[in-house]
Amino acid sequence: MNSFVEPLTTAARNHAEARIDYYTDLSQSVLRSLRQLSDVHAQFSRESLDDATTALRYALLTSPEERSAENAPLQPGEILQKLQAYHQRLTQVAAEFQSDINQIAQEHVPQTARTASELADAGRQAANKHLADEASRFAAIAQQNQALQQPQSMQSAGEGNKS
Repeated sequence: MNSFVEPLTTAARNHAEARIDYYTDLSQSVLRSLRQLSDVHAQFSRESLDDATTALRYALLTSPEERSAENAPLQPGEILQKLQAYHQRLTQVAAEFQSDINQIAQEHVPQTARTASELADAGRQAANKHLADEASRFAAIAQQNQALQQPQSMQSAGEGNKS
């Protein structure tokens, strides 16, 4: 049974493997960073919900005479500190992601570029060979046509003498 799929050349296989490795590492880095961002968001959301619940309890369950800004469960400075900590965690995840991407690029780009050059060279060689083969085939056909034309001209000259 013949396969309709041509096997990959060594250069094509090497380039495909290099790109697959590169994209796999990039994808893993993106997923890792997304997970970290989700964790940061979830933690901040939990803390915010806890703080909001505490503030609501204080507002509903504390008599108006007992309520004061100093006794409130969340002080404006605490809220600002929590927002700054959240922003710092987001910045840290983004910086780690950028660092990962740079490291992955440094690791994979030279290999991928090298295999791409090898693939291009292999393609040029294959194209040159195909062009040379086609030129040889065309020359052979042209020679056959010339060989066939000579006897026909001789036959017509011979037929002319018969009359």
